[in-house]
Amino acid sequence: MPGTHNFREVAPGMLTPGRLYRSDALHRLTRDGRRTLKELGIGQVIDLRSAFDRRIGGRDRLRGTGAAYLSVPIDGTPPDRSRFDPNTLTLFDVYRAVLTRHQEHLGLVIRAIASADGAVVVHCTAGKDRTGLVAALVLAAVGIERDVIVADYAATAANLSGEWTERMLRKVRRFRVPITDNLIEILSGSPPAMLIDTFDWLDSEHGGVLAYLEAAGVDGAARDRLRRSLLPAG
Repeated sequence: MPGTHNFREVAPGMLTPGRLYRSDALHRLTRDGRRTLKELGIGQVIDLRSAFDRRIGGRDRLRGTGAAYLSVPIDGTPPDRSRFDPNTLTLFDVYRAVLTRHQEHLGLVIRAIASADGAVVVHCTAGKDRTGLVAALVLAAVGIERDVIVADYAATAANLSGEWTERMLRKVRRFRVPITDNLIEILSGSPPAMLIDTFDWLDSEHGGVLAYLEAAGVDGAARDRLRRSLLPAG
């Protein structure tokens, strides 16, 4: 997708083709990118970036695509901000914060995917953490095997290496934040073990993904709609 680095179908080969996409932010979409978005039949764009993310990055460039825009701001900062340290923060901390603080918002996003008329693209800034969690929860909700979910999550790292990561590091340096291996992983990494640990946490703390989703408002009827929308017939 011209103007993005991490635009792709979610779990290709497992879901109905052309129904659900994931991406990094769409504020750099070129004219060709917008044309492609329209040709793919994207009817709904769901933006998970916070107000701060949008202020730093910019608004999605959707003019002429025909896509509806839904903003569901999600912040991955741990609840106890007094202990926030970018040098010791881990992706697991980020994911646990998102799942704890934004359960209701995640439920809203998944219900929006279930009820969308046409193809959907979900994105945040990198398309790996907030977007990765949404994709993982959706795939689990429709019964996709966990190893497939983890592989879909892990595919992001290769897409973000190089130009995307270097651009993000330049932005971080403006805030005088030390660049460490830990920070680089937070910015652009998607190690499989991190999502596996997150699933284990959901199992131990929430009774599993389905119980977590039920509490988020994604009940059996919503999961049925997801399956009808996303899974191949038969």
